[in-house]
Amino acid sequence: MFLKGVTASAVSAEGVAPAADWSTWERDGRAPRSSDGAGLLTDFRDDLQQFVALGCNAWRVTIEWARIEPEPGKIDHDALDIYRDVLAFAREVGLQNWITLQSTTLPGWYLDDEGGHRDEDARGRYWLRHVDRVAEAFDEFATGFVPIDDPIGWAVRSYGLGSRPPGRKDRVVLRDAVEGAVHATHEAIRLLSSGRQQLMTAWRADPIHALADDDGRVSLEATQAARGWENLFWSWLRLHADGVLELDGRAPVDVPLFVNAVDHVGIVHDHPIGIGPDGGFAPWPRGARVSGSGLAPEPAELAEALHRVSEALPDHSLVVAGHGVNTDDEAWREHLLARTLDHVRGAHHDIGLAGYFHDSGIDGYDWKLGFARPRGLLSRGRARKAAADTFADWSV
Repeated sequence: MFLKGVTASAVSAEGVAPAADWSTWERDGRAPRSSDGAGLLTDFRDDLQQFVALGCNAWRVTIEWARIEPEPGKIDHDALDIYRDVLAFAREVGLQNWITLQSTTLPGWYLDDEGGHRDEDARGRYWLRHVDRVAEAFDEFATGFVPIDDPIGWAVRSYGLGSRPPGRKDRVVLRDAVEGAVHATHEAIRLLSSGRQQLMTAWRADPIHALADDDGRVSLEATQAARGWENLFWSWLRLHADGVLELDGRAPVDVPLFVNAVDHVGIVHDHPIGIGPDGGFAPWPRGARVSGSGLAPEPAELAEALHRVSEALPDHSLVVAGHGVNTDDEAWREHLLARTLDHVRGAHHDIGLAGYFHDSGIDGYDWKLGFARPRGLLSRGRARKAAADTFADWSV
């Protein structure tokens, strides 16, 4: 069965948990206030029925670690019960529950006090306990698990670009963070592979392009900078192909379970990335219309990413685990989505693409933009958009 679904990351759908690392940035005025996000935990029965009306047979939802364990070892059983109610109703109305264990945020105590995924002891003591707890608590409701949403992108934003907690810009520490996030994903796969549920990864798959100068030539500096980002962002391909993580300047690390223990390789994609000679991100191609991210979505680039992954991983099942655009221009969203879905249908027939999740189902909170540039098929007031009708009418 082709997976047709939407996403509901905790930050977007519920707002930032008080114990999450992001909450400090909200309180300090470094990020917009999230309130209750899309309000999913209030209206989930109606929301889930609306997803079914859009033709969804699945959704990808985050269990927010900071909400169920606000302090180390202190479990909020009420929060667990709420998530259990949500997942039970989703299954009742016919949606597969694909449960993500981390997306965007971490508990502040885990990141700030214990070192987060970068620290091997913290991963073993706290992260794996969270993985085990979620697997046990929601075993009866889960179709599949996604350990971490965009692990490399999480590390880049947190330790390379400084745009998410802890807000560092350090290329050496960045590589430590990437290795830690990959290890955290691999260790979660080891635990979860003993269960009956399927496993999916979710990796950033944005094509990288060196930007040409005003004279139309691509400088050596831009080429080298683009190659550096390419090697980092796309290093996950070798994880699934060979079971090896190899970062520039680092010794290879064996992570063999990525090869055979994962049922679906998921990709998340919003736009290509242009790289200038200074290594900074810019729209590609130059002059293209940009979304709220400041970069230029182009549906053909998703198709390019899918075919690249298929060629590198011919024996793996592929899923678009998240794809969307930040914009308040609903006509443009619908236009982009219609073109995207044509490419998705083509990829299903050409390479056996196994699913597509639109990010997101409902307008919610964005970690950088607040509520200014929504991503949903339904508005925060639950009005159905033109893109929702396009999505509902589409099939492979």
